[in-house]
Amino acid sequence: MNKDTDVSSEKKKENGHQDLRVLKTRKNLKSTLRQLLTVKPFEKITVKEICEKALTSRITFYNYYSDKYALLDDLFRDMNEELDEEFEKRQKDNTADDPVKSYENLLDCFLAQYFSLKDIARQVNLEQNTFLLYPYYHYMVDNTTRLVEHYFNRLKPNYPPEQLSSFIVMGIYGYLHFSGANTPEEQHQVTRNAHRLLSDLLHSDIFRKVTGS
Repeated sequence: MNKDTDVSSEKKKENGHQDLRVLKTRKNLKSTLRQLLTVKPFEKITVKEICEKALTSRITFYNYYSDKYALLDDLFRDMNEELDEEFEKRQKDNTADDPVKSYENLLDCFLAQYFSLKDIARQVNLEQNTFLLYPYYHYMVDNTTRLVEHYFNRLKPNYPPEQLSSFIVMGIYGYLHFSGANTPEEQHQVTRNAHRLLSDLLHSDIFRKVTGS
């Protein structure tokens, strides 16, 4: 191995360590924001407070994020990836070829995430926190729209996919938001009723099954 190869290997190793530090710092900041969101509204959380709790300097914070809104966007990207991974797992465990079952899998992913992050999710409303509402809403709509479009030739909606997805998402969110489910028993009841509601929707005239697909 020559000297140039040695230098190249050292640079790659150094870059690898830097990448790990970046990932670790970002993860720490996002985890801190998630913790803070369980105890106070997003608009009252400051960058200074995030840095102090994360034991990170403001200089370091601004190396990675322009402001707390950029950090929030990154947090929602993580949540989206978590939902995608859980959805794929459920699709493998169940019948992914069945459009109705796939919609139910996505609903279960939304429900599981909502209940696990209920302190955050309940802040997502027009009255208290529009900063959380719009990214949360859009990331749910994007996931639902992808599913509607994927099964468009099997379970065809009578309305444009994005409009229908918006209708479904806001309906599901409103149902969850006003359910007041706290205990496992209440959450089980809400989940069961949400499945019935979704089933009624999928079997209504809003969708039409396409035969021979």
